[in-house]
Amino acid sequence: MNPAMSSGLHFADVVKTFGAHGELLIRLRDEAPEAINLSEPVFITIDGYAVPFYFKRFEARGNRRALVVFDDMETMALAQELVGKAVNRGTGNGERGTENRKRETGSGERETENGDVFALLHYNVVDEKAGEIGVVTGFIDIPGNPCLQLNSDAQEILVPFREEMMTVDHKKKIITTNLPEGLVDLNQKP
Repeated sequence: MNPAMSSGLHFADVVKTFGAHGELLIRLRDEAPEAINLSEPVFITIDGYAVPFYFKRFEARGNRRALVVFDDMETMALAQELVGKAVNRGTGNGERGTENRKRETGSGERETENGDVFALLHYNVVDEKAGEIGVVTGFIDIPGNPCLQLNSDAQEILVPFREEMMTVDHKKKIITTNLPEGLVDLNQKP
């Protein structure tokens, strides 16, 4: 780990814990980029060191807030240590962190046109058979089964994030899926 020579791009602040499993509410600053590559680490300065953290879960909460969980921080006690800290992109000294880790879940399911799952937020998801399903509000990195989190008529729907089941049109902000029959119905509340 390298000492934090400068904080890099300060794009968010950890506001508070938000659950018992490491959930944190972060507030995005005006300087926050529209797209953040979730496969790249963000950095939080702890004891003078820029420590890399990887998103395990990201769920948008409006335009300026998000509910996040970082890898290996899935307890309230660990998450509490990050409250009040700044979240940065890059260490500010030209390095991306101690390791340039690319997080994939087997066959590159997290890839998009530019490798940035975060860029899919607010895209409409339309299935070839079921029609319009909902709008992307987050990403949940379930080992072996990463999912896009959708909001549909005030319900949460999880859709597997697999390249072989979807195509992305970045210009129209539409994700077209070819989901197995009945998958969307599993998410529907009675």
